[in-house]
Amino acid sequence: MERRKEAEDSTWLQYFESIKDVCPWSYESYIEGRIKIVSFDQKLMVNSEANWAKEPWDAIVYVVEGLTLDEMDDIVADQNDCQETCEYLWSYPTFTKGRNKQAPHPIIIQQDRATLIKLRAALRR
Repeated sequence: MERRKEAEDSTWLQYFESIKDVCPWSYESYIEGRIKIVSFDQKLMVNSEANWAKEPWDAIVYVVEGLTLDEMDDIVADQNDCQETCEYLWSYPTFTKGRNKQAPHPIIIQQDRATLIKLRAALRR
């Protein structure tokens, strides 16, 4: 069991390292243990959003099983439209916009919207 955990950690480390050029803060957050990776649970996601100020995480990565890419996209769009606290993104292993930055598993990412706006603005400078 320990070897499986080490292999999984290695997969996530490789993923966050691979996206440093498009999301430079995520690698550091992962290394420092500020990204929580859990199985997708929509109730948990909504609860985390409602209590986001109390969450110790920079992001929560929900590993999704049993949903299509379209279903994930709908969830992300709905969550982004109905509230202003968090921003939601998705990544799907077989979908790329040409940069091959997709996650190793289907995921929904939940992050603080205000923090992302600040970080993106700093990157443009």
